[in-house]
Amino acid sequence: MDKLKLVDKLREKANISYEEAKIALENSNWDILDAMLYLERRGIVEGPSVSIFYSNEYKESYDNKQKEVYSDDNINKNNSKSKDSFDGIFEAICKVIDTCNNIFLQIKKDSRVLVNIPLTVVIVLLFFAFWIIIPLAIVGLFFDIEFMLSSKRFNTDNIDKVNAVFNKISKVVKDIKKKF
Repeated sequence: MDKLKLVDKLREKANISYEEAKIALENSNWDILDAMLYLERRGIVEGPSVSIFYSNEYKESYDNKQKEVYSDDNINKNNSKSKDSFDGIFEAICKVIDTCNNIFLQIKKDSRVLVNIPLTVVIVLLFFAFWIIIPLAIVGLFFDIEFMLSSKRFNTDNIDKVNAVFNKISKVVKDIKKKF
């Protein structure tokens, strides 16, 4: 941008005289943002209520001493984060939700999958509407509905144990039906 245009633009934005805008731009190497900061430091222009500024510049230093200091700071930050229990609790909750989103409850009848629901949805439904969900599950067992857990992402040992419990419950319900 032409220097004259920069002076005019700064003059309009900061509501200052031409000479003040020119001096500010000359002192800031013709950078309009630095000129605004210069004017704010001099008290000519009132700064924003928040004192945080962002720039798109990324400056990286390849000095070995700075890297060592940075890595030491990084280690200290990691130690303080591990001591902060709120971050640990939040991460643990996120991991549990992610795990439950990747385990599905399959509702089957005659080896045909009727519904495939993530475990997170089942837990939320049980939490808010257990008085509906539990009786429906019990009634469903009497109509030969089967429940199974499945997951493509996780170890199937624990899922197989839960499925074995579901199968035992189905067999008990079938035996009760036969007795009636």
